[in-house]
Amino acid sequence: MAADFKRQAEPAYNRALALLEGARADLLSAQADERAGEINLSYTKVTAPFDGIVTERQVSLGKLVDADNQHRTVLATIVQSGPIYVTFNVSEREVLQIRAYLASRGQDPRATLVGLPVDVGLLSESDNPHKGTLDYTAPVLNPTTKTLAARASLANSDRALLPGYSVRVRIPEREEQVLLVPDVALGSDQNGRYVLVVNKDSLVEQRKVEQGQLIGNLSVIAKGLRKEDRVIVGGMHAIPGQKVEVGLSSAPAAN
Repeated sequence: MAADFKRQAEPAYNRALALLEGARADLLSAQADERAGEINLSYTKVTAPFDGIVTERQVSLGKLVDADNQHRTVLATIVQSGPIYVTFNVSEREVLQIRAYLASRGQDPRATLVGLPVDVGLLSESDNPHKGTLDYTAPVLNPTTKTLAARASLANSDRALLPGYSVRVRIPEREEQVLLVPDVALGSDQNGRYVLVVNKDSLVEQRKVEQGQLIGNLSVIAKGLRKEDRVIVGGMHAIPGQKVEVGLSSAPAAN
């Protein structure tokens, strides 16, 4: 009796089992279609790989966008504003000075310069308020220009720097005491730069000097002056050997 019932029920069981397996296959196929649909949907959304500002769009609504490499459509250009990179060239002389500076701090002068602080200033700025770090230097000097290609990275969180700007770049060295005089106090003749000073007898003297870096409206005097010298700032019509009355004033701040 039991054997007869089993023979009668077996075809129905096999049909049900086949239907179950078919349903499982349909489910797997539907799940695969769902994943493919999600992937296709993701292609309709373009996500930028970095933060920035999108320029004017190049396509209109309803325009066909082709992803083929031969006919790919440019949607827009993204301008990255932060971090921003400043590329510049360093002369051979300046490279040697920087390496000497590293050696003075006990660092290996042959080591990479990457990581050094960099100060950047715009053409409209008298100082270099934007701070960054050197993040790349070429391994060799350009044999034609004798310069080293370098790049600095700046956070630019205030977006003060825009791509394409021309800037000044300064790599700070060690602090040292220098003599500064207002740039207007410097004169020049066939022998070079000079300043007029008043000696202890209140007589005007012409002193040949070697001018260094210009910091704002002040010039560094590398040679030719002592800190106790009294430099004539106003009244450049004074004549060497002439006796003058001295009126002392403070030097203006560098700006």
